[in-house]
Amino acid sequence: MAVGCWALALRSIQHTWFSQRTDAAWEQIQQSGTLRVCMDATYPPFGVQGSDGRFEGYDVALVEELARRWGVRAEFVNVHFDGLYDALLAGKCDLIASALPYDETVTGDVLLSPSYFNAGLLLAVREDERTIYGPDGLAGKAVGVEQGASAHLEARRLVEQLRIPLGLSTFGTPQEALQALIDGQVEAVIADSVSVYAFARNPGGIRYIRRFLADEQYVLAMRPDSGHLWKRIEDQFARMKVDGFLQRLQEDWFAG
Repeated sequence: MAVGCWALALRSIQHTWFSQRTDAAWEQIQQSGTLRVCMDATYPPFGVQGSDGRFEGYDVALVEELARRWGVRAEFVNVHFDGLYDALLAGKCDLIASALPYDETVTGDVLLSPSYFNAGLLLAVREDERTIYGPDGLAGKAVGVEQGASAHLEARRLVEQLRIPLGLSTFGTPQEALQALIDGQVEAVIADSVSVYAFARNPGGIRYIRRFLADEQYVLAMRPDSGHLWKRIEDQFARMKVDGFLQRLQEDWFAG
């Protein structure tokens, strides 16, 4: 996300925060001792609901840690992704935690937290590759991408705008592209970090260039009158970065 977008969102949130005398969501959390969370629990590893009804995943662990630090418990509500904002605005939960990409078009209706995870595009290569350290190293290389996805658009941008003469191979999914990389069918892959991290956990497979080619920031969403809750999430995210919790969380669910 562009810095300007975050700055505009932050100014709007600060205005809301300082102009509010009460925050119904934060008061409800304190009084009930429960943080209610809407989640589409069908997207591992961020959120899934088992046959026993228990929720687990990256977002579950993140929210449970927030609740622990506030001295309350987290309660999850399983909602289809398309209905998350409606459920939030109807008061069925206090926030959304569901691998939710930052979307500037909804910032007039909800508050979006600072980012806690970047699901943007990474460049992956085989572990023994020693000539590719960034886009410039792709000249003359065979590069795999998911057909029609954001990685495909990024590869075309590298060719058309940056004039990097790479050979493009398309696949049905990022997983297929990454498997083709391991099998030697391509020399590099551009894919979302979630897919790349998952493959990088396997020994003898791939490594990735840590500099993102494009960003896709995951955030939490709250009702527009939840300025106090937003501020407390902002504070905790800052502390989680300093005390290493966010790094440990990523290492627990993905390759570090």
